[in-house]
Amino acid sequence: MKTNLFKFTMLLVFSLGMFFTSCTDSSESTDAATAEDYSEEVVTRTRDAAALGKGGCYELVFPVTVVFADSTTAEVDSYEALKAAIKAWREYNPDVQTRPQLAYPLDVINDAGEVITVTDATVQKELRALCGKSIIGGNHGNGHGQGGHGGQGGHDNACFKINFPFSVSLPDSTIITLNSKEDRKTLHDAIKEYRKNNPGVRVHPELVFPITVTMEDGTVVTVNTQDELKALKESCD
Repeated sequence: MKTNLFKFTMLLVFSLGMFFTSCTDSSESTDAATAEDYSEEVVTRTRDAAALGKGGCYELVFPVTVVFADSTTAEVDSYEALKAAIKAWREYNPDVQTRPQLAYPLDVINDAGEVITVTDATVQKELRALCGKSIIGGNHGNGHGQGGHGGQGGHDNACFKINFPFSVSLPDSTIITLNSKEDRKTLHDAIKEYRKNNPGVRVHPELVFPITVTMEDGTVVTVNTQDELKALKESCD
C-alpha cells in the first residue's frame, strides 16, 4: 500500500513539474512575441513620423542612436538592428509606457540628393508634411493598416543605405567628406556656420556624385547622378 502511495505521489509531482515547465516556456514565448510586436510597431511609427524608408520620401543615414525611457541608448546601423534593440529592451521593461525615440540630430537624404539634418520634432513634422505621401501603417501595397505589422510588407525597411565615405557640397562650393559617422558633426558645424554667414537662407548640402549605396538585399550600387538617385528611390515605392 505504501509503495503504491509513493508511486502515486511521485507521479503527481512529476506531472505538476511538467505542467509548470510548460507554463513557464509558454510565458517566455509569449513575452518574446509581445516584445517582437512592440518593436515592429515602434519602428513603423518612427518611420511613418518622418516619411522614411520604402514608400517614403527620405532615407535615413545610418548609424543612428535610439534613446529609451530609462535614458539608456543603443547605436544601430539598420532598421533590423533597431528592431532588435527595441525588442531586447522591451523584454526587460514590459510595463514602460514611453516609447523609444531616435536621438537628434539625425540626417536623411531625399531623392534630389539633398542631405537634410533633422534637429528636432518640429523639423521632422515639416519634412513629413512636405512629403505628402500617405504611408501610415505601411499602406503601400502591403495590406496592413495603422498599427499593423508594416515590417511584414517590407515597408519598414530602407530602400537603400548610403555608404561611407561620401561627400557633400555647400552653396559656397565647400566640399565636406564624411568618412564615418564621426564626421557628421563636422558637417553639422559647417551648416551652422554657413547659415550664420547667410541669415535667412535655408539650404541643404547636396551629395557629390558618384556615391555607393547598399540595397536591402545587400547589393552595392553605384549612383552616378541625381536622376539615377531619383529613379532608384522611385523603384522602391
